[in-house]
Amino acid sequence: MEVIVYGALSTLWWMSSLSILLPFMLLLKFNKRFRDKWFSWVFMNCLKPFFNPKLTPLRRHAFDILKQHLSDRKKNVPLEILEIGIGGGANLQFYPENSNLTALDMNENFESYFNENQKQYPQITYKKTVTAMAENMDEIEDASMDVVVCTFVLCSVQNVQAVLNQVRRVLKPGGKFLFLEHVAYPQTQWSFTIQRFVAPLWHLYFDGCFPDRDLAAEIKKNGFSDVVCESKFPNSLLLFIRPQIVGIATK
Repeated sequence: MEVIVYGALSTLWWMSSLSILLPFMLLLKFNKRFRDKWFSWVFMNCLKPFFNPKLTPLRRHAFDILKQHLSDRKKNVPLEILEIGIGGGANLQFYPENSNLTALDMNENFESYFNENQKQYPQITYKKTVTAMAENMDEIEDASMDVVVCTFVLCSVQNVQAVLNQVRRVLKPGGKFLFLEHVAYPQTQWSFTIQRFVAPLWHLYFDGCFPDRDLAAEIKKNGFSDVVCESKFPNSLLLFIRPQIVGIATK
């Protein structure tokens, strides 16, 4: 029944986008500056209030996994963390004590939200923000990070393997890549068909996001020495983005 409802809603979304919403859709497609401003505004003012309470348990679980993998860490030694696609800083509340943060985001419209948010977390020493695509973060030195954090970002990058190669490059030997992402359903399920059906619209309205990527497979084949990956299906989330993976990969 749920798949039928979502199928009907998806069809309505397509019909609206090709008729009354067509001018808006064309503006999103051909004007990147407008698209970036639209997404940062809708994310912070609409998506964040709606989804953050539902995603907070997953974020907390991700950082609990990180804590377990850093159990032998010396607390007096700062932890060098790079967060890719940091947005407004939704993960900052979960950061370990004595963290040195380098932020990276390609959308500079998030910077004012992040700057205001990061003041609330004195356990974090903020170093700098790099405005760049994750595929091309050459400003970050090789083997300079203890941890790279990436939540709900790989769904939107242009080249997943290129990003993961960059992650391994900047991590120190034994460094940790902490990830939390929404992913595709198994291809045998009708829910995957719904994801594929809405994917072009989802990609356009939500700043390049793909709801139907198999990101677990992408991470596992990249060359990390070890990958721990859990699958979650929170019923509180929309069917389009319900399948989630959370885990940690070691360089």
